[in-house]
Amino acid sequence: MSKPIRKYSKSSNFYASSKQEFFSSNDDLLAKAKRQNELYAKGPARLNCKICGDVLLEETDIKSHGVEYVFCRNCNHLNGRHDDTQDFVNSLYVADGGTDYANNYIDNEYASRAEKIYIPKAEFLKDSLPRTPTGILDVGCGGGYFVYAAQKLGFASLGIDVSETMTAYGNSQIENHLGCEPLHCVDETELYEAVRCTAFDVVSAIGVIEHLREPERFFDAVKKSKASFLYYSVPMFSPSVFLENAMQDIFPRQLSGGHTHLFTEESLLKMHELVGGTSIAEWRFGTDMMDLYRSLVVSLQKSGGSSYAQEQVSRGMGGLIDGLQSVLDENHFCSEIHVLVSCANSRNG
Repeated sequence: MSKPIRKYSKSSNFYASSKQEFFSSNDDLLAKAKRQNELYAKGPARLNCKICGDVLLEETDIKSHGVEYVFCRNCNHLNGRHDDTQDFVNSLYVADGGTDYANNYIDNEYASRAEKIYIPKAEFLKDSLPRTPTGILDVGCGGGYFVYAAQKLGFASLGIDVSETMTAYGNSQIENHLGCEPLHCVDETELYEAVRCTAFDVVSAIGVIEHLREPERFFDAVKKSKASFLYYSVPMFSPSVFLENAMQDIFPRQLSGGHTHLFTEESLLKMHELVGGTSIAEWRFGTDMMDLYRSLVVSLQKSGGSSYAQEQVSRGMGGLIDGLQSVLDENHFCSEIHVLVSCANSRNG
């Protein structure tokens, strides 16, 4: 078996400019994360691993921002101690048409956001595919940024999502830029049926699998579909988790709210097994060092540190972030990964 294509790191410049609210609105974001965690913690206890289904140990491995987490001893996936109930998922993504969740992504810079964040994702897919695909079905498309990027690169692409607000917004933007409305609002059951019945040979799920209430339904739908490739990104267990655990007054970007569980290298392999495929391309990059920098700056602000002191942190660390992050990326211990999986094995079996 040949080794997958591997790519590492990317510039943190866009994160620094586009996520200023992480610095300026820490307390509001932290309060929101705590409210979401409180709602999550009201759910029934999770007894089985979110990925492999193995029975979880009763002991807790990590506790952060009011939620307990445990590693699966079979696939090493980091699980929250509670099930993602339908009420919890609805409150995050569906209630009021998904307006609250949409507020995180709707802005006046649609094309700019797509160009800076999603075109590179689509280019990595294009460079990694062994052949030109018939098309891409983007699951959990949100505002359609990846669909837009894929179409800009010449791929036929459609998107499906449970948020009425996000799909309507995305269609209005894409229609304005490209003259089409390729996004469709569906319910949870329709989403999995669309995957199973897709005529396209690429299914994409960019920042989506971690939000699924029942990911096993997605894995099963991919395996039963005619798609030859799954392209996904997921959040990973990484140093950011330890930072969040140590600094409880800082907004936890990696492990809270909609991220009730995190992948590890081992649980990725288990997921690939469940969809009947193998990795053929991987792009690892994280924001762990940016999270460290943000935590230092916000902590300094909260303790009454002067703007001059904050400037010293910026001068001392600002130019080192990408170099330090690359060490984590290249050692496969970073906060995010993009993977292209070939599902040919499941088609031939």
